[in-house]
Amino acid sequence: MKYNYTFLIIVLLVSACGSSQYASKGGRNIDYASMSTLADALRLQSGVQVVGSAHNTKVSIRGVNTSKSSVSETFTSSPTAGGPVQRQTTVLKDVEPLFLVDGTIVGNSYNQANRVVNVQDIVSIKVLKSYSETNAFGEQGKNGVIKITTQQGATVQSK
Repeated sequence: MKYNYTFLIIVLLVSACGSSQYASKGGRNIDYASMSTLADALRLQSGVQVVGSAHNTKVSIRGVNTSKSSVSETFTSSPTAGGPVQRQTTVLKDVEPLFLVDGTIVGNSYNQANRVVNVQDIVSIKVLKSYSETNAFGEQGKNGVIKITTQQGATVQSK
């Protein structure tokens, strides 16, 4: 019996002192260290829409200036000889949010943020979309703000 309690105490201590790379979201933990791209981490955030991949990735925050997106129709040739196939694509026009990394403004482009952030170093991501939250960032924050805190920024903030 003595060993069972000792084991339980050790397990509780280890889980309480766990890695800071796990961020809690709605009662569940997000392990940013296991992700390969910033887009993967952003796709897990509530209210964030990520479209495209690689250098064509566009990010928007749902409910903030989404009227600037447009739907265009393109025609592609059919793989079977049935003629052209109509396809709709959504194009986001200048609706990307402002990216802040460790309190420093990176810009209004996913590609800029992706160059600066190592996804394995992310501690937390916070999405700001209300006027009261984004007002301090002026015109740059009109499409919302994505605040990314990395291990280096968390260390500086804790001092």
